[in-house]
Amino acid sequence: MDNLITGLIAVGIFLTFVIGLAVSIGSIPFGVIVAAVTVMILVEFFQSAKQGLQEEKEKKQQASSQR
Repeated sequence: MDNLITGLIAVGIFLTFVIGLAVSIGSIPFGVIVAAVTVMILVEFFQSAKQGLQEEKEKKQQASSQR
């Protein structure tokens, strides 16, 4: 759960910075690059979060089955 929270904060800070930078520069090619990188970051975050939650669930199941 900690990784999910810190990942969400990191993605939020990064997106705020990069989107603000893209708006201030105003260049279309830079905007396209920012959009592509944003999609890649969001996909990676969701995949990592999903995997982390599955691992936590498996650890809890193993811990409860050992009791």
